[in-house]
Amino acid sequence: MLCLFHLYVFAQSDQHYSMFMYNKLLYNPGYTGSREVTAVNAQIRWQSPAINNGVRSTNIAVDAPVGTYMKPDRKVALGMSISREKGPFEQNTDFRSYYAYRIKFEHSVLSLGLSGGLTMYSTVGDLSVLVFQPNDPSFTHQVENAILPNAGTGAYWSGERFYCGLSAPNLFQNKYDPDAVTTGAKPARQIRAYYLSGGYVFPVNDIITLKPQLLVRYAKNSVYALPISADINFSATAYDRIMAGVSYRTGGAIVALVQVQVDTRLNIGYAYDYVTSDLGPYTKGAHELVIGYEFNHERLKFAAPRFSRAF
Repeated sequence: MLCLFHLYVFAQSDQHYSMFMYNKLLYNPGYTGSREVTAVNAQIRWQSPAINNGVRSTNIAVDAPVGTYMKPDRKVALGMSISREKGPFEQNTDFRSYYAYRIKFEHSVLSLGLSGGLTMYSTVGDLSVLVFQPNDPSFTHQVENAILPNAGTGAYWSGERFYCGLSAPNLFQNKYDPDAVTTGAKPARQIRAYYLSGGYVFPVNDIITLKPQLLVRYAKNSVYALPISADINFSATAYDRIMAGVSYRTGGAIVALVQVQVDTRLNIGYAYDYVTSDLGPYTKGAHELVIGYEFNHERLKFAAPRFSRAF
């Protein structure tokens, strides 16, 4: 009877960062240009270093509204990003471009975004150590630079004290190894994920502001749906310069994070994940570093630093 059953493993395809609030472009193309300046963000994450040296993720993204900064209503924004994720047995390199059309209201902006690009996927290392059954067709050959095209869409609505967004950054559910069919294996596929995000700023006094934020993920394909997961963040900012906060991730992690606005252009942040699930003793958590730089014009020098313009 056991021979009649097939077992499958499902997991989220998208990269995940604990400091999600500082580069929303990665999961919502509607965020493109929302800083109103040319912004460059870099993130590095080292996850579960105790398990086969863990998974390392790197992302660099740049986005900006199109047109002169002296024009108050710039409707179009463009951006691009490159990401790389490398684990013990697979690696991905992702190239993505972004477009957003922005509709300005009296006190807010609604931005509708699109993204497009491709991922180069490869298997690395010795796959045989994963095999429980000799000659398992799912692990008989390596995949080298499989091209996985993809596109995404999203909406982002923001004001001086709030934001909310809804997006699907990867609409296509590509097969990681199309040739696996010829070996008798069922090819693994990307799983489409949906993201809901939001946040609000509560001024306490002239020095302190509180910023609760939320990111919810739901992933499914034609045969399976993953459980809903969420990052719930609560942060406090002092003097519009120093931020400290904590996040709770459903499924078993607590994140401590801190960020410093060095000047009106440069900001640096760090986060540490403490895993509270049964994997905790084996993972040694995760480390994450974010660096952001904004090419503010003199007109915007004090009008739109990262913490003065809340989101």
